[in-house]
Amino acid sequence: MFKLESLPAYEGDCLILTWGEGSIHRILIDGGRSQTASKVLNYAKTHNLNRGAFELFIVTHIDRDHIEGAVELLENKDFRELIKEIWFNDRSNLNYTPEKSEFEIFGALDGERLTNLIRDHQIPKNLCFQKKPIAVLGDTLPTVTLTGGLTLTVLSPDIQQLEALAKPWDDTIDKAPDGWEHLGGSAPIDLSFLAKSRFKSDTTKPNGSSIAIAAEYQGEHVLLTGDAHVKRLIESLRLYQLKHPQLTGFSVVKASHHGSQGNTSNELVETLKCRNWVFSTNGNYFKHPDQEAIARIITRSPKNTNLYFNYETKFTTPWRTSENNLYKFNTYYGADGYIAVDILP
Repeated sequence: MFKLESLPAYEGDCLILTWGEGSIHRILIDGGRSQTASKVLNYAKTHNLNRGAFELFIVTHIDRDHIEGAVELLENKDFRELIKEIWFNDRSNLNYTPEKSEFEIFGALDGERLTNLIRDHQIPKNLCFQKKPIAVLGDTLPTVTLTGGLTLTVLSPDIQQLEALAKPWDDTIDKAPDGWEHLGGSAPIDLSFLAKSRFKSDTTKPNGSSIAIAAEYQGEHVLLTGDAHVKRLIESLRLYQLKHPQLTGFSVVKASHHGSQGNTSNELVETLKCRNWVFSTNGNYFKHPDQEAIARIITRSPKNTNLYFNYETKFTTPWRTSENNLYKFNTYYGADGYIAVDILP
């Protein structure tokens, strides 16, 4: 078995990657918004998950649509018993660099909450990295093999991207109020035209700090991007290809930053050579996925691309049918924010 599930995370990410033959193993990636925590707990109950059911819990970065639910989950004793280890780059993993940044004001506060929960409940953190940052080091892509044979390779962030997050993190904490710890049918789409639109890369510091991993099991490769930047991903994928010379393409890709046009370039899509793309968002706030990003995926991926949306919204419904005969693609929609993709040879 090798499967990726996207849980109802509103405009955010909450993913479960499952693998194994006979003995089943799982990792959880991000916790979505605070309401998502109950969805994870319901999942655990439905699947009769017991102590240590999740080999790993990865919190990719401190944006609210990834970390809020993680904070809620770690406050729950029953959930804490389900995880063996957490990967998270907290303030101690950043080096101070006085650099101005776009920053989501509550992100650092949630980062501090999560840090305190990990410390107070003595949850094993970043063990495979000797408690150091989870990051690309020069031309070295850190690699970890988990129980059951799943190999994870870190593709993002790099040390410089983590350093850039330090000052806005500190500034947000300094300016936080007392007691913050307790707060809590469209016209035909011209694919060729959209795909050729000028690419302007996402440069926000929190997204740049996002943990992105390649997961390999029995020769199948899955890319879990978080909200990672295109430039870092492309450079890491070049190194990844050198380590896997037989790799002809990824089996599944979770679109970075929920299908934002600033995180999906033609070059990235061509590099990945993937037919199966997963989008995790209900379109709130930022109206993702962007048409430009999906057009780039359809026109630059192998033929008969599959698009998997965990929500059907006004931003994803236009892709239900294609009126362009030049490009063939298939769309699949989840139920109430949940969709599963079997990763097959």
